Amino acid sequence: METIQTEQQIQSFLKDRICELLERPGLSEELTIDTQLSEVGMDSVMLVNLMVHIEQHYQIFYEDDELLAENFATIQIITDKIQEKLGLGD
Repeated sequence: METIQTEQQIQSFLKDRICELLERPGLSEELTIDTQLSEVGMDSVMLVNLMVHIEQHYQIFYEDDELLAENFATIQIITDKIQEKLGLGD
């Protein structure tokens, strides 16, 4: 089974989870990789839930010093961090 995740697959996963957490399925149409998640209603509790989804799905772990709002500001920032943790970074 192919386990390497493309950037697009990661972004799709994140978009799905964010829409789920916000209970706004239609949001995926307007959500871009650069949308500020705080502007669409993601609060700190939802971000923690998103982080748990990410950790479980990708089997990675966020260190305490990484748990900053700016590390979860946009889908692109989160994607870059996931890729870095998976060893897929540039």
